[in-house]
Amino acid sequence: MNIGFEFIKYSLIAKGRHGIHSPFVYNLIDQVLRKPISEEVKSRQNRLFKALKNDATIINFEEFGAGSKHLKKQRSVKQIVATNSTKNNYGNLLYRLMEAYKPMNVLEFGTSIGCGTLQLHWGNPEAQLISIEACKETYEFAKKTMEQHQISNHIQLINSTFNDFLEGEIHKKFDLVFIDGHHDGKCLIDYVKKLEKHTHNDTIFILDDIRWNMDMLNAWNTLVNDEQYHLSIDFFKMGVLIRQSNKRKEHFILRK
Repeated sequence: MNIGFEFIKYSLIAKGRHGIHSPFVYNLIDQVLRKPISEEVKSRQNRLFKALKNDATIINFEEFGAGSKHLKKQRSVKQIVATNSTKNNYGNLLYRLMEAYKPMNVLEFGTSIGCGTLQLHWGNPEAQLISIEACKETYEFAKKTMEQHQISNHIQLINSTFNDFLEGEIHKKFDLVFIDGHHDGKCLIDYVKKLEKHTHNDTIFILDDIRWNMDMLNAWNTLVNDEQYHLSIDFFKMGVLIRQSNKRKEHFILRK
């Protein structure tokens, strides 16, 4: 995949709020994406990423999916942070969606070192957040990160593969699901389908790395065309899906 060419295509057709007729999406742009982030939260973000960017801790990665295109299986925390988009606009997207819609039961597939987990938590500290990480060393590092930031018992980290978690007993419906891991198109579709019974009509699905490779992009397009999902939003790197079966099917390509 030529990611530069894909970005040019995206940039040429991505919209702002003008020309958007969906009230939900217009409000998303006007009241959510454009809302300033408080200085207190910016300070937390800066402290987190400043510490991680200087962290030389080595993690031996167990790869359960497509793996990183840029990093070796043995890599330092600062190397991971250098390629981690949840420290920039996409991290702010997670934060803003949590802050605006106040989902109370949240599931994250792919804790990594905990950056996205913290962005989700800071957006709504009252949410009960379950985060799944298959790699044992990465999971242990994320646990220490949560402890260092004095995160309350609102976050439950689980060392498990995604499939093993889905095959276990799940006793709740999730209001928001963030899938950031594996990077295999067939598996992405499979996870979304298996999660349907654990979600509801207004659950927000956030899918990361939809342009990781052609396989992921094809999977994203398959989900966009699925009649189950009436609202889909393309933010280039991330995609959002919501069933909203009481509304007509719409797809948007938006600037983040």
